[in-house]
Amino acid sequence: MQETGSGEEPEELPELKDLKVRGRSLRTWTLSAGVVLLAISAAFGGLKKAGDETPHVDPGTAIDAGQFEVTVERAVIVADLKPLFTPDPGGVLIAVVTKLKVTDDTGTTPSLDLIRLIGVPGVKDTAGPIGSTNLRDATMNPVLTPDATEDVAFVWQLPKGTKLPAEINLTVQGYEHEDESILDHHEKWLPDKIVADSTVPVKDKRK
Repeated sequence: MQETGSGEEPEELPELKDLKVRGRSLRTWTLSAGVVLLAISAAFGGLKKAGDETPHVDPGTAIDAGQFEVTVERAVIVADLKPLFTPDPGGVLIAVVTKLKVTDDTGTTPSLDLIRLIGVPGVKDTAGPIGSTNLRDATMNPVLTPDATEDVAFVWQLPKGTKLPAEINLTVQGYEHEDESILDHHEKWLPDKIVADSTVPVKDKRK
């Protein structure tokens, strides 16, 4: 029985690395696709360098928040801070005491989005404080003068029946200076990114 075919050796298939598509090697196409995917991933936050992570700082550490230098000192629970702040019946107040210094050459009232409590029962992570006070003279939402460090407490209300925390997590908002705002063309400080987070023990001062 005769074998069919020409009897010539079969042509070897090209190795994968030698294949070409539209004049370019498959390897080149693969590398190009990888670069594009990395660029897209980075644009949408898929890649995050270790240096971009929010630093975790201990209480008592000065934090550069752009418009302010912030040092978180302590957190306390109090029954009230009359006449400035009084909780709803059965509730209490929790205050984060900071040392604040305005770094700008213009005095300003600290923004109420400067500090946020994270994961505290009875307080939404997005909820700002009900107000702030200068401990030196009990001024509500005080105006701070440049380069003068003041003890300022940011105050939240905890509803009745809330489990009181032994410690709290918080974040510090950073601000970026704009010489000319896009909205009104005025010089101003605008919220930028979270510059630090911290875990602070809570002392119950009602006792």
